[in-house]
Amino acid sequence: MTTAEIPAQHHGPFVSASGRSARWMNWLFADKGRMFWILQITGWLGFFVLHILSVSTFVAGRTPDSLLYSAASSGIGLLTTSILARPIYRLARNQGPVLLLAIVLTSTIIMAISMSAMKAQTFGVLFGNAWMDLRGASLGTTNYLLLIVPDLPVNLFLLGSWAGFYFGINYYLNLRNEMERALLSGRLADQAQLKMLRYQLNPHFLFNTLNAISTLVLEQNGKQANDMLTQLSAFLRYSLDSDPLLKTSLAEEVRALKLYLEIEKTRFGDRLKVNFEIDEEALDAPVPSLILQPAIENAIKYAIAQMEGGGEITITGKREGNMLHLRVCDNGPNAPADPSKILTDSKNGVGLVNMRDRLTYMYQDRGQFHLSKLEPQGLCVSIKLPFENRGQ
Repeated sequence: MTTAEIPAQHHGPFVSASGRSARWMNWLFADKGRMFWILQITGWLGFFVLHILSVSTFVAGRTPDSLLYSAASSGIGLLTTSILARPIYRLARNQGPVLLLAIVLTSTIIMAISMSAMKAQTFGVLFGNAWMDLRGASLGTTNYLLLIVPDLPVNLFLLGSWAGFYFGINYYLNLRNEMERALLSGRLADQAQLKMLRYQLNPHFLFNTLNAISTLVLEQNGKQANDMLTQLSAFLRYSLDSDPLLKTSLAEEVRALKLYLEIEKTRFGDRLKVNFEIDEEALDAPVPSLILQPAIENAIKYAIAQMEGGGEITITGKREGNMLHLRVCDNGPNAPADPSKILTDSKNGVGLVNMRDRLTYMYQDRGQFHLSKLEPQGLCVSIKLPFENRGQ
């Protein structure tokens, strides 16, 4: 999924726990329209029950007329918030803070006045207008708008509470959507970075290999040139076909590295010696594909190629508790006293930095990368990653 394909509404789990209640909550929040009507109807039904238990019983006893008045009051609230408040507040959400506040306050006051007037008319129809005359006498006025003023605080409170829930839930859903977008964008960026790091084949390796093949052709050593092309083809096919976001077994990784090393052995002949010391237990462990190749390439370029008599590379792999320990060591004479300086060298440390960064992206703080100088000479690249079972 690309960033443009992120849905406008969240469809993932809002509650990560399993169970019927969690599934119901996730179903409720998955669609904003459905959620609105469920909360709207449930809320006003709750208001209807409270109105019966308090206002209607207090004013007229629990009679059919009082129940009808409670139903009418709840219906007026439901219609007012559904037909008027919702579209007005939806418009206000797209405005700046000042205009939003002005629209919400003005419309809420007007709707509260309208609700008070409709409830007064309903009460008058059910119970007569005597109560209005008594209120007018106590207030000393016959102005209808002034007579409904005592009802305004309750209706303002109702609409204010409804507005608080409306904006609070909408802002919560928008925040979740933005968090989902940020997380997805981060995952996409990590995947792109991983792919970039994984597909960075050193152009020197390809150049040197093709140059060696060209030399063999000129020397009319067709069989060796053909063998080298076959090895290069197999290695490149493995490199391009394997998904950098997935893992392969250490056994498959060793097979690919042997293809790579066979190519290099064609170039260096007896000057290159390679030892594999891989524990049987470690062979089935999943590892990032070609994770050791930069370390081997670094050893060949800065150790073996610099030694007239050739050198030796040792590749080890073993399980240490719940970790898999992999090492690539050479016996080259040029390892610095402080090997960590290699990582800051823009010319010589690119492959190893690439290797370290891939470990960081894939394992965060669970992976370890370490460079050490061997005695009397040589450099060792060591990585540790969680020892996982196949399928993890």
